[in-house]
Amino acid sequence: MFKTAAVLLSALLCGFLSLDVVSSECKVEDPVNQCGGFCFRSLWPILDHVAYHQSSGMNLTDFHQQGSQVQLDNIERQLAAQQQVISNLASLQSKAKKGLPKDFELVGTGFYYIEQSKSLNWFAAEDFCRRMGGHLASIRSDAELAALKAKLPSSTDFWIDINDLANRGEYMSLTSGKRPRFMSWSSGQPTRGDSERCVLLEKQMWDRQCEEQNYFICQAGDEIE
Repeated sequence: MFKTAAVLLSALLCGFLSLDVVSSECKVEDPVNQCGGFCFRSLWPILDHVAYHQSSGMNLTDFHQQGSQVQLDNIERQLAAQQQVISNLASLQSKAKKGLPKDFELVGTGFYYIEQSKSLNWFAAEDFCRRMGGHLASIRSDAELAALKAKLPSSTDFWIDINDLANRGEYMSLTSGKRPRFMSWSSGQPTRGDSERCVLLEKQMWDRQCEEQNYFICQAGDEIE
């Protein structure tokens, strides 16, 4: 479009300059009021048209540049989030290499040992975990529970560290000595029976007699708030 306007402008200028009448009447010293003025006034709409499209083209370019910048900003934020995840995983792996007890594995964001061959009562299971360098599992979130459930066989019970041995109905984490940060009871639980003072996990949480023989889940690390 710009090339077409330029060609048209050149043609008009040549046409005006080639006319004998124009050349005889136009005076250089007074171009606006005489023939020269007519020539320029005739060309003004064309010049305005060219200037408009040049301005529009610049605005369109600016618009595309702004859109590209927004996309770049979004990509940078996504990369930063991914980098944070990678950094967290690297930290966990570093921790594992330095002080992770034998046979523990990374499940979700924690290190666990899932015992599926030896059944013990709740007290013996806690002792077993301590001798391995850990403690009965203290689940802290829905995400941790979901990660563990994906590793557990169905219809199988596993001791965890929650109990109400100190005060009936006041469930505590043996690891932290505080109320559990997270609990997910099965329907109708806890029953709060006189002898059901320890908690196990079978997809959800149940209270059971501490003397029952069950499998158990150990967890490495004492960073429990």
